[in-house]
Amino acid sequence: MHTQVAIIGAGPAGLLLGRILQSHGIGTVILERRSRDYVLARVRAGMLEQGTVDTLREYGVAERLDEMGVAHPTMQFLWNGVRRDVPLEDEDGRRLTNYGQSYVVEDLIKHREADGLPIVFEAEVSSLDGIEDSPSVTYSVDGETKTLTCDFIAGCDGYLGVSRRSLPGAEAASYLKEFPFAWFGILAEATPNPHTRGFSNTPRGLAVSSARSATRSRLYLQVDPEFDITSMSDDEIWDELDRRLSDQDGNKVTRGPIIEKSVARLRAFVCEKMRHGKLAIAGDAAHIVPPSGAKGLNLAVGDVRLLGEAIRRHLLDKDDALLDDYSRLALERIWPTVHWSCLMSEAFHTFPGQTEFDTRRQHQTLDFWAHDEIGNRWFREAMLGLPYAV
Repeated sequence: MHTQVAIIGAGPAGLLLGRILQSHGIGTVILERRSRDYVLARVRAGMLEQGTVDTLREYGVAERLDEMGVAHPTMQFLWNGVRRDVPLEDEDGRRLTNYGQSYVVEDLIKHREADGLPIVFEAEVSSLDGIEDSPSVTYSVDGETKTLTCDFIAGCDGYLGVSRRSLPGAEAASYLKEFPFAWFGILAEATPNPHTRGFSNTPRGLAVSSARSATRSRLYLQVDPEFDITSMSDDEIWDELDRRLSDQDGNKVTRGPIIEKSVARLRAFVCEKMRHGKLAIAGDAAHIVPPSGAKGLNLAVGDVRLLGEAIRRHLLDKDDALLDDYSRLALERIWPTVHWSCLMSEAFHTFPGQTEFDTRRQHQTLDFWAHDEIGNRWFREAMLGLPYAV
């Protein structure tokens, strides 16, 4: 089998890149290690920047987003038992929208399948070869080894995927920070309470309450990295969320059936080598952000907008200037966003051995973001996201 662009990974980055290239008449095949059911069932963050929403509209995959997306006009902070609202919408009308990443993936998959374009699920990629001039992908399906030849490979297969490992020099150009805690996340069939949406800094640790739709809530608790999700009953989970998210007015999260639980370690990661020859990486293959900034999906959109245009020029115009500049341009958006997500983590989490001095420094940061005009503007612009390179 041959295609113009082989895309490794059917997450948001790979699926959206396929959609972008499709709009230019460029053929793609997407190879995904997991099953279709697994991919559709994955629950991830869902706070979309205005640029992400506009991009999904631009490429015709935002019908359900426009129907179900929940506006996020303010960010709520809770510390010392008092809640403060920080406005997020700017003078140009940009705002954040809550819409689950699983919905974004489902929308992209259904549009691709409706157009008769291939996604090969349960395809285990073993090697990427010939990336200097004649690329190919070796993979197996149902125990049968196959080869996909192509003109270019886009690696959108996540932090543990084969694509980054196939980039010469990637390991030496990689930077990692591990945080000493994890997030225990739940998805609940519960109408989000608008008075408890946001981040809480407490001596017991961080808590987060957000909306995934008008009827679903996504909530998190800071936990030990080795936390066992079976160690707390549902009632105990809700009780702990109340302890960390209740405010001076007695507002509490809305309870409901918990339909999904997960634990995620917090790390920050950047690989500055994002392209070599006819292989480029994007999304989680190139960078990981702590979830406190809600930037992972949004960063991936910036990557694939840039990469899609670079591939278009490479294949159709025989112009490699943008492709040669891909890493530098992408990193101009990646590093400030990763830095911001780390600042958010440092401001809200309780660290091992934290002193009262450390806590008061955190509160000073939150005061600056919530009450100072300059700090408020800085926070708002960081949350709304940096402009795209293309």
